[in-house]
Order: sequence, then C-alpha cells, then structure tokens
Amino acid sequence: MAAQGSAEDGELSSLGPLRGVRVLDLSALGPGPFCSMLLADFGADVISVERPDAPTFDPSAFFSRGKRSAIVNLRAPDGPDVIARLADRADVLLESNRPGTMERRGLGPDVLCARNPRLIYTRLTGWGQDGPYRNRAGHDINYIAVSGALGVIGEDAPVPPLSLVGDIGGGSMVTAFGILMAIIERSATGRGQVIDASIADGSALLNTPQLAELSAGRWAGRGRGMLSGAAPFYGVYRCADDRWFAVGAIEPKFYAEFLSVLGIDDQAGEHQFDPACWPALRERVASVFRDRPMAYWAAAFSDIDGCGAPVLDLEELADDPHLSARGTVVRDGGEVAAAPAPRLSASPGRLRPKPAGRGAHTREVLREAGLGDEEIDRLEANGTVAAQS
Repeated sequence: MAAQGSAEDGELSSLGPLRGVRVLDLSALGPGPFCSMLLADFGADVISVERPDAPTFDPSAFFSRGKRSAIVNLRAPDGPDVIARLADRADVLLESNRPGTMERRGLGPDVLCARNPRLIYTRLTGWGQDGPYRNRAGHDINYIAVSGALGVIGEDAPVPPLSLVGDIGGGSMVTAFGILMAIIERSATGRGQVIDASIADGSALLNTPQLAELSAGRWAGRGRGMLSGAAPFYGVYRCADDRWFAVGAIEPKFYAEFLSVLGIDDQAGEHQFDPACWPALRERVASVFRDRPMAYWAAAFSDIDGCGAPVLDLEELADDPHLSARGTVVRDGGEVAAAPAPRLSASPGRLRPKPAGRGAHTREVLREAGLGDEEIDRLEANGTVAAQS
C-alpha cells in the first residue's frame, strides 16, 4: 500500500478498511469526485488535484469531505511531470477526460502503469473508451437516454431523475465497485490494471430488472408497469395539504392492510394484480388520500404493515425520527450531510472534514512525492502549482 498522509492530516486516512490506499483524483465533475468521496469515507487518502482556474460554481466541492486538496496546472509545461510523480506514489488514479486526452499529455496508462505497476488506472467517462460515441460531449441525461434508463422513468414523457441514476448510480457507485475489485485482485497478483468505467454502461446495468421483463415478454412500457406508478398500491398520492404520501403495498398481506386503513374493500384482493382494475381503484385511493393531510396518513400508517411513508422534503430529512436516530442525515456545521454507507461493524465509514481551502495541501503532497522546497517554489513561481487560495 502507499504511504499514509502527514501527521497533520493523519486523521483523514488512519481509520477505515481503505486506510493506506492513496487515491489521486484528477476528475473534475460530479461522478468522479463523488466516487472518490465514497473511498475517502472509508479511510482512503484521497488527493483531489484541482485546476487553478476552478469555476465559480464548482459542484465537486460538495464531495470534498475527507480529502486533501492540491492545485496543479496540467496545461503548464511542468504539469504532466508533477502528476506523474504523484502517480508514482498512488494506488489509484481517477480521471474523467475524453479518450486520448491523458495520452496526449503523456499521462496515459501505458506510461503511468509502466512507472508504477501497482497503479489502478481508473477512467470514468460518459460513453467509455471505445465505441462510436466515445468522443461525443454529453451529460447525465444523455447517457441515461441512450442506456434506456431514462426511457423507463415517468408516465407519459420521460422524467429526468436528477443525476441519481446516471452520474451517481451508473457512474460513481459502479466505478467505486470496480476500484475495490481491482484492489482485491492486486492483493493476489501484485499488479494494478486499467478500469474503463462508462456511465452509459453502468446505467444500462441498473436497467437489468426492466430488461429481464422485456426478455420475458412482460414489459408493459413506461408508466404502465406495477413499479412505474400504474398500480394503485405502488405510487404516490397528493394529500389535503398538497403534500405527498408514498405507498408500496405489493404483497397481499400488506395490500390488505393498506386498503383497510383507507376504508376500501377489494373483495379479498382478487383484483390487486389485474391491470384492468387499476385505473378505477387508483382514483378511489387518490380521493381518500385527498381528504386528509400528510401528517394524518403518516400517523395512520405508522402502526400497520401497509408499506406507507411520507415523501419528505430535503429540509426535513435531518429531523425525521428514524434518520435522526441512525445518524443517516445529519447537520454538520451549517450543512446537511448524508452519512457514509453501508455500515461496517468493525471499520465503519466516518464523516471527515473538508480541506481548509483549495490547494490547502499542495506543498504537503508534493513533498511526499519527493519534491524539495526549492523545486516546489520554482513550480509555484511558474504557475504549475498553487498553494491555498
């Protein structure tokens, strides 16, 4: 494993199952920084390499907890050499450039993995490293559109699911899984490998249940399936106060309790799975929910197995009794944050502090890579690196 961080920041990487794993994160947009945040939550020493000209609105800043920050200008003449020397001490390199960009800078996997055979070179992009779309510009919505994930969400028109399905689910989470598999493989072989992580690939993988329905001839189409909101027992309903309540009473015993608390009779549930009966029953259920506020329904469902839950707004999460008791969503200073997940009994993840500022650790990580103070001063003077800004 690579060396630990400095004594000053030892708290960031001294605990957790990934302690001793050093990650060099060169990615700039959400999927990469979120991926490395997951690793930092569980003890990895993540060095976030930031550009000197960061945009005014930098979404990656939301995912900086537990990381160290260094500013390196890859476009400066000495920039690629600095990155190569940092990669010599890393276990994982994470980048999100279009295919060929790192090679043009002399930082492709053929170069860096030859210098550091244990390096796990991770490439997280929208379309992947090959295929006819590999050089196309795109964002989350484009990748999930082509992967089929967007086409199955919604009723009439497709509904963009924020960045949850593409960037985060198909991108960050799948890539983190790949990195962990590569770390396990390296423990047996002593060698790293190249990971080609595509958000389109990962989003298609998340579509596996729908593809299975299609293969079996049971795919009803967007908005018409049981889990798409067509079934009266699986969906959301508007309440009297214009808040929303969610139900998911699929199993017959839950369905029976769901109808019982609403005062609706379905003749022992004989029509539950008959799509022809769904529209009429859904309207009956909707009319009952419209008679009472959300708080009433939350209380009514709290003591039965009817699979009902209020649809909470973001501002309410930290005050929910369950989320608060488990520390799932917490107030951290002036921010609201979701705690690391899943929960490991022996080496759980921890909420760690963000860097004090961009470039707060530039000199520190360069010294760890073997650069002396005079060389660092020269690089700072010619604009290759920058300290805290």
